[in-house]
Amino acid sequence: MLALLLLTAWLRPCAAQSNELVMATTFSPSATVWIIDRWQKEPGSVMIRTLNRTSASLEQLLDTANAENVDLILTSSPMLLQHLQEHQKLAPFSGAPAVSQHLVPESIRSTSVAVAISGFGLLMNRSALMTRHLPAPADWDDLTDPRYQGALLMSSPSRSDTNHLMVESLLQQKGWIKGWETLLTTAGNLVTISSRSFGVADKIKSGLGVAGPVIDNYANLLLYDPHLAFSYFPQSAVSPTYVAVLKNSQHASEARRFIRYLLSPEGQTILADANTGKYPVTPLAPGKSTGGAAGDADESTAIKLSIDPQTSAFGSADV
Repeated sequence: MLALLLLTAWLRPCAAQSNELVMATTFSPSATVWIIDRWQKEPGSVMIRTLNRTSASLEQLLDTANAENVDLILTSSPMLLQHLQEHQKLAPFSGAPAVSQHLVPESIRSTSVAVAISGFGLLMNRSALMTRHLPAPADWDDLTDPRYQGALLMSSPSRSDTNHLMVESLLQQKGWIKGWETLLTTAGNLVTISSRSFGVADKIKSGLGVAGPVIDNYANLLLYDPHLAFSYFPQSAVSPTYVAVLKNSQHASEARRFIRYLLSPEGQTILADANTGKYPVTPLAPGKSTGGAAGDADESTAIKLSIDPQTSAFGSADV
């Protein structure tokens, strides 16, 4: 009985206050705190409270009647948004710029907006590599090297939609047989499997492993540490950050105002800030930050980001 009560409490979000937005998100608290802090400095803005959970947990929560307390969803998972749209949980959104919406799958384009983009690559602990006398890996193929046995980290594709997308991208690029061969051989080198994608970055920072595949914004937030380095996969898929308004939101107008703020020049600059670790979907004014890892770094150390509009893939880049 006690377990049932605890589960019910976990599934039920606290009742929203009349002057706040509740935003459900698959991102870690550190990935959203800077955006929210800057938004709340805007005149007339309302407070935002976040529910940070996995895609599966949010899917379960938002399928219940308790979803009426949630106003927004912020995620990199198109699968989660597809599920919510199919169950008529999302409200229509219009007026997003075309440069943003061409990054959104057509099936969810009427409700979901792309406000930032990320890519996939390898986060490495330079000190741990040096201690183990290992070279820095550059691509998936390098991770199959038996010298990395017991030294790599990865999140579970069944728990992390970010990792799910990375795995799908690999399979599309290499083909089913070769792709699975690469994944299974890499799996033999893992020291552990993290349940969340940001857990991989945290464990690499702590030295539990030497390297692992991660989304760039989690890596970028850690690159102030000189012992850490990040490099994109040579052909990394683009991973947009999506935002959508829940159909039963009690504060739909404020929720839409927040989305428009994220799409504004100021919002795009904040999303490209070192404290957020992402890239904007619209061009920034000269002199503005151009990438999450750039921060206060000079141009020579900033991430150089290029997107092929035909393949939606990042060009090769290093930090």
